Amino acid sequence: MNVASTRDSGITRLVAALCTGGLLAAPYALVFAQAYPVKPVRVVQAGAPGSLGDTVTRLVFSRVSEATVQQFVIDNRAAAGGSIAAEVVAKAPADGYTLLSSVNSIMAVNPLVYSKVGYDPLRDFDAVSMLVKYSEVLIAHPSLGAKSVADLVALAKARPKQITYASGGNGHSTHLMMELFQRKAGILLVHVPYKGMSPAVQAVAGAETSILNVGLGLARPHITNGRVIALAKTGFPSKDALPGVPALTASYPDAEYIPWTAMFAPRGAPRHVIARLNAEISRALAAPEFRARMAELDIAVIGGSPDDLDKTLRADVSVNRELVKSIGLKLD
Repeated sequence: MNVASTRDSGITRLVAALCTGGLLAAPYALVFAQAYPVKPVRVVQAGAPGSLGDTVTRLVFSRVSEATVQQFVIDNRAAAGGSIAAEVVAKAPADGYTLLSSVNSIMAVNPLVYSKVGYDPLRDFDAVSMLVKYSEVLIAHPSLGAKSVADLVALAKARPKQITYASGGNGHSTHLMMELFQRKAGILLVHVPYKGMSPAVQAVAGAETSILNVGLGLARPHITNGRVIALAKTGFPSKDALPGVPALTASYPDAEYIPWTAMFAPRGAPRHVIARLNAEISRALAAPEFRARMAELDIAVIGGSPDDLDKTLRADVSVNRELVKSIGLKLD
């Protein structure tokens, strides 16, 4: 039994009785009414257990739980590309006791490519806080003969619609990243979608496909053993990550597509709840142990205000809407 929850429940009944009898002054009743959290909070995580987003979410909320003396229970809902998780939270009471931990594709891609998702990212959610952004690397199989982005672009222009690239699936961030890159570089590649990133990496390492943009952690072993070649880095890699490999933005400043994980609440959540969550998440993100773990994974700790996240989401939706329309992507 959660002792804190039992204690808070008893205090709640006492305060309610005092307020009903007029024995508790209004200002004190208001302060108590704004306490949060007074019971366990459900964090719906739109990814599978053990995924990077899940790992980040669990590390953050273990600290938030310690600070608030309340349980933040992680509920993994990875089905339907995370859309079910978002729909569950969109339809939950707007009281701050059901939250969504989401990657950008669920909020800024799925509603654009599926006609029947049960949520609207800009209508149904309040932004709480960005958590992290992910660093990635553009890799190629050695048989392609490309040792740099310039080599890749030259080969692709000489062989339009002949070079294949892998992705984690239709509409996945790795798919849209490569579509954006093609448009900025003026090349035409062939998309080969896989069911997740692990098989996509194996496909390039085994020469089944030629190129892929993938998280540094997944790519590093294959880069080290020479099965793939690193062409360019994206996101916010540490200074020690793949030294000598240039940033993609050095060649194409507008071609970078950075995945993120962020927290949302159902639209209409009380302002003091959003503020408390943002403050506790900010403290968790600032913890030296958390930052050290993220550095090991080449994940950039971002944080920021609810307004910062709202602006990021709206900008991503705008970019993706144009991109999805230009490639005619529909997944129904």
